[in-house]
Order: sequence, then structure tokens, then C-alpha cells
Amino acid sequence: MSFRTLMVLVVISSLLFPLLAAAQSYGDGFAVGGILLPSGTGTIIGKTRLGDNMALEVALSLSTWSDSGNSSSDIGFGAGVLFLNGTDSKFQPYWGGRVSIGHTSGGVGGYEFDPSDWRDGDERDGGGDDSHTTFGIIGVFGAEYFITKRLSIEGEVGLGMYFGSFSLATETAVAGFIYL
Repeated sequence: MSFRTLMVLVVISSLLFPLLAAAQSYGDGFAVGGILLPSGTGTIIGKTRLGDNMALEVALSLSTWSDSGNSSSDIGFGAGVLFLNGTDSKFQPYWGGRVSIGHTSGGVGGYEFDPSDWRDGDERDGGGDDSHTTFGIIGVFGAEYFITKRLSIEGEVGLGMYFGSFSLATETAVAGFIYL
């Protein structure tokens, strides 16, 4: 889902959903949304509450790129548990954790090797393919702000540990949700 498409959905929803809002609490029901920033991530998220202070979420991401014989594709799946504070207000801080699995593959089209290129590991001498899979455990802290009872935006920061090619990473994201 492109950034423009998601923004159009958010604008339309912000105009229509206040008319449809019933007497419900903030965050009731099932939410569908996506990551707005960083742009280009192509992530769709679904989440629902279990009780007053806990939410489950599932995320699916897909990103492809191709240019002049070079290509890349990323696919990912994640699931998380979030613990909420202040469930009766428009501003709801949360903390929790996620697990994720991601697969990245890419290919480099064949073109001539330039001996003046001094970088180590330059494999541009005829192309090649590369792929790897990573598993991650991510701790997150964030907050969700409800524009209406059915439309929200959230921001979060996280610290992740990834296995496959071991790494530690910090993450930030801004997402938008529509509650059905």
C-alpha cells in the first residue's frame, strides 16, 4: 500500500467516521491500519483488544524494488502483545513486545566489473543473488492518540534483537488505524 493511498484513506475516514461513531470506548473493536512513516515499508497491521488493558496485533509487510536488472524483495510477518494504560482517554500509552520473521532476497544484474572500484566485497562482476531470513524479538514503547473513537494515529520506539545475521537495532514508526 503506497503512502498516498494510505493518506487518502485516512482523510476520507476522518471525514466519514465521526458521523458513524456510536457511544463506544476509544479503541473498541478490530483495527486495520498501516505504517505511515518511515514511508515505503508497505506494512499492514491488524489489532484487537483482549480485555481492558491488553491488545494483540498482527503485521504483514511486503516491499519490492527493481531497476536496471537489480532487484530486491522483502516479506515479513510479525505478532505482538501490547499492554495499555489509560484506556478511557484519547491518549493511550502502551508497552509490549513483538516477534517477527523476515525474508529478504535480491539480485544484481550482470555488468562489467570496474577494477578502479576499491570497495571490498564488490560482486559486480557478473551479477549474483543473495537472500537471508531473520528472526526478531522487539520491545516497544509508544502511544496511540484517537482523533475520533474510530480513527487513531500512534507513534512508537523499539529496541530489537535479530537472529539470522545477529544485530541490535532501534526502530521508530508512526502508524494510522481505522477501528471497525
